[in-house]
Amino acid sequence: MATVTAGNTAPVATIDSPASSLTWKVGDTINFSGHATDTQDGTLPASALSWSLILHHCFTPTDCHTHLIQTISGVSSGSFTAPDHEYPCWLEVQLTATDPGGLTSTTSVRLNPKTVVLTFKTNPGGLALTDLVVNEAPRTTPFSVTVVVGSANSVSAPSPQQFNKSTYNFVSWSDGGPQSHTITAPAANTTYTATYRKR
Repeated sequence: MATVTAGNTAPVATIDSPASSLTWKVGDTINFSGHATDTQDGTLPASALSWSLILHHCFTPTDCHTHLIQTISGVSSGSFTAPDHEYPCWLEVQLTATDPGGLTSTTSVRLNPKTVVLTFKTNPGGLALTDLVVNEAPRTTPFSVTVVVGSANSVSAPSPQQFNKSTYNFVSWSDGGPQSHTITAPAANTTYTATYRKR
């Protein structure tokens, strides 16, 4: 239990870096630094600081939930590694300062990810791949998905496929990957085409 002394005021926590303008891709090192001051105690030591890296995963712009990725206590600076997660998502770097009287102050910065659009098609055109799997969600081609740069995305081209009373067998992917493989999202928008051959 914290003892609150009369006249004691909460400290002020300040994040010096990263700035909210920083964008990240999976695996990036995110450096952080900050400090806290207190009216009664002046600049607080690093032992008074606690950092959290929180992932916000959103189903819609207003419907999000959080995952606590990592906490680091007792330091004024350090680094986190940006996690792999499906989009839409964003990271929150949070700093909490605690003064000798037990009062706390928390501040945070939001960091948005770098994103890329992956488009999936079939050859011959018009072949409906109702069972094409990207990130375990069946989709009918052509379609596009927005993902975080550097994220791992599973893709599968089921075979055989029935279309217009004909049977089509999988031949190849345009990126040279096997029938089922994982795509590490590149930095630029990319199209992946699954080629099928009529039996």
